[in-house]
Amino acid sequence: MVVFCLNIALYKSQTDYILWQDNKPLTWDDFKGKPEKRMAVASTSYDIYLDIDKTNTGYNVVIKAVFFYYSSWKNKNWIDKTVLAHEQKHFDIVELYARKLRKLCKNVKYTSYNELEQKLYALYDIIDKQMDEYQDIYDNDTDGSTNAEKQREWNAKIINEIKALDDYKNINVHL
Repeated sequence: MVVFCLNIALYKSQTDYILWQDNKPLTWDDFKGKPEKRMAVASTSYDIYLDIDKTNTGYNVVIKAVFFYYSSWKNKNWIDKTVLAHEQKHFDIVELYARKLRKLCKNVKYTSYNELEQKLYALYDIIDKQMDEYQDIYDNDTDGSTNAEKQREWNAKIINEIKALDDYKNINVHL
């Protein structure tokens, strides 16, 4: 479940989430939520954070991939490193789509703050829907990490797609 938020601070404190970092993979200790009563090993809760700040020279758009500790959970009896790697890829997909959103933002034309905000909302909605669809395809194709061959293919695919958007790894987009 992904919810658009203009300011995470409105409903989460900074100690409730972590930002995606290339050199800091998730650990099972990051999954602090209470497990749901369903047949799943783990669940990753994430979002794309978007904020717009006026600067002296225009606007700074901040776009971050975030992971929520307390709504992400694990079933301690079933966890292993394969499942953790699968859950990491869900978080990596959030970063992939955050980069796609940053790329789209670079080309936004606007004449006012309200127009900029409206256009960014529209772009966010498009990216959010695409990301949800991609997450579902990933889960279905890998059978939730149980199809090892497909999981390896997706691992490489996601990494390659993120690297292809390295020009957009900076969380700040100056407009």
